Order: sequence, then C-alpha cells, then structure tokens
Amino acid sequence: MKTAAILMLVVCLAALGGVGYLYITASVTVEPLEVIAADAVSQAETYAQLKAAVDNNTFVGTLFSRDPLESPENDVFYTYTVRVTNRSFLPAELLELQVAPMSGDFLQMGDPDAHDLPSGRSLDLSATILTGKQSHNVRELTVSYYIWGLPFFARLTSQ
Repeated sequence: MKTAAILMLVVCLAALGGVGYLYITASVTVEPLEVIAADAVSQAETYAQLKAAVDNNTFVGTLFSRDPLESPENDVFYTYTVRVTNRSFLPAELLELQVAPMSGDFLQMGDPDAHDLPSGRSLDLSATILTGKQSHNVRELTVSYYIWGLPFFARLTSQ
C-alpha cells in the first residue's frame, strides 16, 4: 500500500510538472506587419454603410466618438495588420485585435469571425478604424487571446 501511495505521488508530481512546463513554455508572439491608409472618398460605399449603421444604432464594432459622421472628404480608414505566432504546445483561442483610440478617431469596425490559432501556426489579424484626416497612423494595438480559458494580452505600437 505504501508503494502504491508513493507511486501515485510521483505520477501526480510529474503531471503537475508537465502542466507547469506547458504554461512556462506558452509563447505567443505578435509583430506588426503593415498599416494601410485608404481615403474615405475612395471607400464611399463602405462609408455610407457605416454612417447609416451608426445613425440607426445598428453598428457592429467599437464607437470611439458620439460625433456624427459628416462627409468622407474629411476622413480616412486605417487598416492595421499584425502577425500572431503560437510557439506553444497549447492552442490560443478567441484572438482579437483592438486599436487604442486617439482624439479624432470615430470607430473601429467589428470582426464577426472568431479566430483560433493552433499550436505551431501563424495568423494575420486586421483591424480597421475610421478617423479624421488630420490624425496620424501611430496607435497602440492590443491582441487578446485565451489559453486554457485564461486571458492573455500582447501590446505593441504600430509604425
């Protein structure tokens, strides 16, 4: 009986060590890829849809300002793309890219897809904001994800 108890203790400690090793080696890296600016006039249809959705309170995404959208001549879309690489043995789930707003930012368009990242893979995430033309494109980006139900965050600055 004593031998069985010692054996069970060793197995339990080995399992605990294995779980600890998984968490310690869980490495998800995020690197900025590009920022693309598109004049809102060249995206007039998208701008009109966003304006109608905001006016009707049906907008899906994040509103940074309650100011009404006036005309596309004064605004620009910035699309931020980052590459997320999962270098761990565990899958990363529900990845999301958020842009920290600055003054002059109106909204961030919502992403309806749930992004999961299996072990050893990479994924490109994008987020598009609408802002005034006078605003620069440098923003703080936050990638959030879950590993085994625990939330993690990676912050970086776009260039």
